[in-house]
Amino acid sequence: MSMESNAGYPDKSAGGQHAGEQFSTLNTGNRGEINVIGLGLGGARAALFTWNQWVKGRFTVVTDPQNVRIPEGIRLIPFCSPGIKVYSGRMGEFSMPDMEIPLLLPEELNQLLNGDGRLILLAGLGGYAGTKMAEALSLKLHRDSRDFTTLCSLPFRLEGRSRRRIAREAMERMKTMPNCHFFELDKLCTENPGLLLSEAFRAGDGAFFRMMCSIL
Repeated sequence: MSMESNAGYPDKSAGGQHAGEQFSTLNTGNRGEINVIGLGLGGARAALFTWNQWVKGRFTVVTDPQNVRIPEGIRLIPFCSPGIKVYSGRMGEFSMPDMEIPLLLPEELNQLLNGDGRLILLAGLGGYAGTKMAEALSLKLHRDSRDFTTLCSLPFRLEGRSRRRIAREAMERMKTMPNCHFFELDKLCTENPGLLLSEAFRAGDGAFFRMMCSIL
């Protein structure tokens, strides 16, 4: 399945309906500019989808540049998982990020967090980058009493029990912070019985955007 982040999304340069104008008008104003930051591949996809809805603000993605195609107008901060573990199971070998390795945040990201404006963090939990950064950054911003919102997705069942366990453990630690919100990707399949596997992740990107509009 292709995970290319902006495959099939509308091209802003070609014009079209500004689906996100109401959202941007509601949330800039006297609260400063919106800063949308996509963490990991899932967060990067969600940020790209939101950018394509004509939401006004600054957009940054923090992910492995080999996994995503970034259009002009979005800032890329490269970040790769520092280690991978390979396991053997009944279905053969599979790999998982080594979650025991401590997170080292890119300096560019630290500088971005020190700026003005409202911060919106987007992350798909279950992998190294999205899980580690969403939790660490949310805790830091919460302690600093910053104006921020973190939106996270929990993995599809098909992504495996290990990823789902990692995601749920992170959610349990984060949900004590009122600015952190979560949704289950599997609910998209329940709500849309005919949803194809090839459409599932893009549907998740849209779910991030709808959640943003309903909360902010």
